[in-house]
Amino acid sequence: MKKVRSKNRLSFDWALIVIPVLFAVSSLATLYSITAISGRTDLVVTQAIYFAISFVAYFLFAAMDYRVLKPYAWYLYFIGIALLIFVEFFGKTVFGSSRWINLGFFQLQPSELMKFIYIIFAASYFSDMQKFKLKAVVLFLAATLIPAVLILREPDLGTTLVILASLITIIISIKPPAKFYYFSIAAILIFAPVAWYQLRPYQKARITSFMNPEKDPRASGYNVIQSKIAVGSGGLYGKGFSGATQGQLSFLPVAHIDFIFSGWAEATGFIGSILLVFLYCFLLFRIFLIANLSRDRFGQLYSNALGGLLAFQIMINIGMNIGLAPITGIPLPLMSYGGTSLMVVSMMIGVVQSIYMRRKGLTFE
Repeated sequence: MKKVRSKNRLSFDWALIVIPVLFAVSSLATLYSITAISGRTDLVVTQAIYFAISFVAYFLFAAMDYRVLKPYAWYLYFIGIALLIFVEFFGKTVFGSSRWINLGFFQLQPSELMKFIYIIFAASYFSDMQKFKLKAVVLFLAATLIPAVLILREPDLGTTLVILASLITIIISIKPPAKFYYFSIAAILIFAPVAWYQLRPYQKARITSFMNPEKDPRASGYNVIQSKIAVGSGGLYGKGFSGATQGQLSFLPVAHIDFIFSGWAEATGFIGSILLVFLYCFLLFRIFLIANLSRDRFGQLYSNALGGLLAFQIMINIGMNIGLAPITGIPLPLMSYGGTSLMVVSMMIGVVQSIYMRRKGLTFE
């Protein structure tokens, strides 16, 4: 009787292991820097626990054959929708947004989990489509609209945009005809004004304030101004983790989540910031490369969708920290404080590791 053996069971992509570890160290160091004076070192301890749990989840998903996810894509999709509906009625409200389910020992954020579910669902949906079919794409857009609207109602504009970024990446990956792009651009131009008027006043203010934050320096422009001061004050080499005053003295708002890049830039300066950006670029390079190495279309589409999702989050978060993008509350992957976000990103990258490990398939003996 023939035995099935995987030649590449232990063939890791070490970049997908080393880079997240480097981000973990960087995140904990930055959190310690911005909380040292305030005494909120509990954030550092809690984040360290989150990292430990997330790395376990990472290796569990890496060890699992990623292809087992495909048959459950629709089930996962409906579970995600059910969790978002639950948040709509019973979610915990923080800063005016109902995004969390209080589990007692953990605050689950379904919108973050929906990112993972969505790219599995998208990759599964299109993996068996041999050629472009407009009807299938329209049905997928309708399926995308449901979680997007539910997340926007929380309200969580940032995560909604991340979902849409994944949508764009997956559509590009299936290589639609040129006329589809023309139609899409026309649809965006038509519906953009409608979407704008659906935003809440504070969301509109955030989007417009990054272009001229000095117009309202004590309200909508405050976050942008303070984050730019923090980044600029780091200079070439930074102030060090014990001297980053903008974060330590609480001038930097939500420094442990939305503006953790500013805290890192203040502590490590231009050189540290460039190093962090380089690590992100190399991580994305490996993810897109693994998409090309994948043996099947499901793995290829999944990796491409994840690469697009992470690239969008990284660009928007760093952009809003340096005044080049509106503030939308998007966390910086593997750096920002938060259990659900950290665990979800770790699981998603773990699946890419699984794709890499199985890129040459099975051999028989």
